Amino acid sequence: MERKVSIVALLVTAGSAIAAPTFLAPITIASAQRPSGVAAADFDGDGDVDLAVATDNLDKISIFTNNAGTFGGPVNVLTGANTGPDDLIAADVDGDGDADLVVVLKNINQVRVYTNTGGVFTAGASASTGAEPVDLATGDLNGDGRPDFVTANRDGNSATILMNTGGTLTATTLSTGQEPRSVAVGDYDGDSDMDLAISAHDDRTVGVYRNGGGTFTPAFTLTPNFNNRPSGVISGDFDGNGTIDLAASAGNFVSVWLNNGGAFGAAAAYSTGGLNPDDLAVADFDMDGAIDIVAVNEDSSSVAVLAGTGAGTFGAPTLLAAGANPSSPVVADFDGNNSPDLAVSNRDSNTTSVFMNAMSGTTPCDPDLNDDGVLDFFDVSTFLNLFSGGDLAADWNNDGMLDFFDVSSYLNAFSAGCP
Repeated sequence: MERKVSIVALLVTAGSAIAAPTFLAPITIASAQRPSGVAAADFDGDGDVDLAVATDNLDKISIFTNNAGTFGGPVNVLTGANTGPDDLIAADVDGDGDADLVVVLKNINQVRVYTNTGGVFTAGASASTGAEPVDLATGDLNGDGRPDFVTANRDGNSATILMNTGGTLTATTLSTGQEPRSVAVGDYDGDSDMDLAISAHDDRTVGVYRNGGGTFTPAFTLTPNFNNRPSGVISGDFDGNGTIDLAASAGNFVSVWLNNGGAFGAAAAYSTGGLNPDDLAVADFDMDGAIDIVAVNEDSSSVAVLAGTGAGTFGAPTLLAAGANPSSPVVADFDGNNSPDLAVSNRDSNTTSVFMNAMSGTTPCDPDLNDDGVLDFFDVSTFLNLFSGGDLAADWNNDGMLDFFDVSSYLNAFSAGCP
């Protein structure tokens, strides 16, 4: 499951009006057989965002190359007989500038890296996990600037923390609640370290684990609405107050907990308009400055998009018709029009659905922090004020920490100018 949006994008304050996200008719990509995890990145370096889909038979990852919104391929990367590739993430594990692939092999309790060299993938580092890893999340968990990983191990009642030391994975085990289904990474206590939220399905709770220098300890648990069993979990600043909130699919609802300085309020429930919602994703699909939530309704063959108001509340779901048993939503700009699109795998239809956003965005100019259309001293001053105030909007390299590298990254972007 691909659950990543930049912290900068999440820290946008929005108005109260709810705009309904709109999408074009889905593009259907044959993805035999039993597709599950989906990842998106520019794997071949041509400027278009490609797709990778893990499939259960044959055990493989299929790469679908994107040419201006049209997908070709696939090129298949075999993971080995009966390995059971499942959740999938694109990340630059080895730091060479190419997007690598990290995949859960749930049948053999392993995570494996496939290293990207000019669009060609080869097996790299691997590490053992607990029993039946079913979800994979990423973030810089120890503050070294590299992407680390964590799995939810459904039959092991555990999570496996996988620290990335330059392309090698070092595993430690974290005990969780009963039957963990999903993991979300975020700074929930505001100390600039990436914490973990893990859904414990059989305990009917979401556990939050505080990060202390790369070591995780239980902090508190959250209970979904109506005491439902949680499955997917995701984070984002839903109310625009600069703290990271949480959401989980539970029952036929999404439960949302708002964070006020590290203290989470009671859950609010939002119907997904379908049955058995599972995996979640977040993005500003209607481009109103507020973060929206996506939930896949596994038993209704639909995808629900809940439009955010920016005040921490959400509107009625916009339903998108998908294939049978959709999962693993991933957000990316597939057609290059500066608006977020969406893709999901459909396990029982042997397809992947790509939903292009009907809206087009303006060409972004990220260093223009005061949005006046001009890069000048006032933008630098705004950045330095954010940085000095400890505001994560100044986390320019999105590693979850404020340091010299953020200053350097911002000044480099400023010097490069804007389109």
